[in-house]
Amino acid sequence: MEQSIVTTLVFGLIGIVCFLIFIAIKDKFVIVKLGGQNVTIKNSENERKINWMEVESLSLIQFVYPPLYKLKVKGDNIVYWFNTENQFINAGGFTRDTSEMGDLIKKKKRELGI
Repeated sequence: MEQSIVTTLVFGLIGIVCFLIFIAIKDKFVIVKLGGQNVTIKNSENERKINWMEVESLSLIQFVYPPLYKLKVKGDNIVYWFNTENQFINAGGFTRDTSEMGDLIKKKKRELGI
């Protein structure tokens, strides 16, 4: 392939766009610990412990693997993203979480009607 300034600029712009996307979404990824009564959300600066009743929505994002969940807390405008263990079934792009954490999420969603 011949080197040209156009090729360099195109790949440079693609790299800059990818970097800006990373900067925009990096704070959405958190570490979540699920318990029987509480949900602990830990990001780079702080750790927040909330009750299960404060969870507004919790859903699995399809077409992404390992399983990626989005969590929204009542009264919060932020949507958090977290993943579970690397135990899943993927067929046709649809993902089914088979981990223990995935089972707990399904159980709590059913109990609380989330």
